[in-house]
Amino acid sequence: MTELRQALEEARRALLDLSTRNRLLALPKPGRSRGVLILDDEDADFVAAALAAGRAFGFEAAGEDAPAEPAAAAEPGKPKRRRTSKAAAKAEGVAKADDKATREDWQRDELLRVRLAATDLARRLRDLMTDARTAREETGVPTLYLALGVLSWRDPATPTTERRAPLALLPVAIEREGVSQTFRLRAGATEIAENLSLREMLKVNFGTSLPDFDEAAYNPTAWAEAVAGAVKDRADWSVDADALALGLFSFAKFLMWRDLGPEENPGLADHPLVQALVGGAALATQPTFPDDADVDAEIPVERLDHVVDMDGSQALAAESVRRGGHVVIQGPPGTGKSQTIATILAQAVLDGRSVLFVAEKLAALEVVKRRLENIGLGAACLELHSEKQSKRA
Repeated sequence: MTELRQALEEARRALLDLSTRNRLLALPKPGRSRGVLILDDEDADFVAAALAAGRAFGFEAAGEDAPAEPAAAAEPGKPKRRRTSKAAAKAEGVAKADDKATREDWQRDELLRVRLAATDLARRLRDLMTDARTAREETGVPTLYLALGVLSWRDPATPTTERRAPLALLPVAIEREGVSQTFRLRAGATEIAENLSLREMLKVNFGTSLPDFDEAAYNPTAWAEAVAGAVKDRADWSVDADALALGLFSFAKFLMWRDLGPEENPGLADHPLVQALVGGAALATQPTFPDDADVDAEIPVERLDHVVDMDGSQALAAESVRRGGHVVIQGPPGTGKSQTIATILAQAVLDGRSVLFVAEKLAALEVVKRRLENIGLGAACLELHSEKQSKRA
């Protein structure tokens, strides 16, 4: 049993990235990464409250623009006109920073400042939109977050280099609205979350435990003060409650690591399937059918509860699962794996069982879900994990 637990822990450790390559622990410098956009001098409490209330924010370019190219003359002989920097910024879908605005003004308006030229800001926002949409279509989970607050910390291995780790992450979406295609930032459907990678890194590397995170009562300043209190003994560390960054962050492997933990799943190492897969123990299971098995002899006609057309090999695979077998179904595209899965799910529903159906790619989930909807079993499906679902719902 000790060897099994050690093997399981090694498998878990391979999922965990507590290095400074993880942008959840070390945000890139401004302009260094396509996947992160550092916002400038905003009020985190105001931004978080406004987004939670359903308000949207535009973007304001606070950097210097290159000289605008002259526009073509309307008529021959007339001088060519240049667009003003504000007009050029508007054409890009962002606003140009007002030089006369005070700090109090821009911290209470509906624009998020970024120290980039309008053209560069628009390009970075388009990149974030594209990458977030691609990730969402492939995995079905949000990856675009607004990071609220940062902990500035130092790794003992590189004490002269300051790292900046987000404190909390709010799922958001970038949209382009109106005739002018203005970029707008809105809150996503799921709740705000703490930076779990930061919590684990502090616990493992520094023996520091953060207080419990209450998403219902979250406030950027209050959470920053709680984190600052937990790391107060680190003289060269600091917390900035108002630091904001918009970027692509992934929790997938960290959540897998947490789910495999002995604290979250006390009896995990005792499960026969885990003992077989990780520890090499024999797995007591119903035998599967040989390739030349007679389908009519093995499956009585009254048990042919197939909701889609099935050939003999598909019927035997579904029956193996129905009898409690552990089955690996392998085959190239177009051989009917999704049909077999649909029948397995339908038979489980008929038998009064529940099924957790998972896939790495969202497309695989949607193919099977559409099959079940087409045969009238859509009401039996509950989408547990996607950007459309909240924990509360």
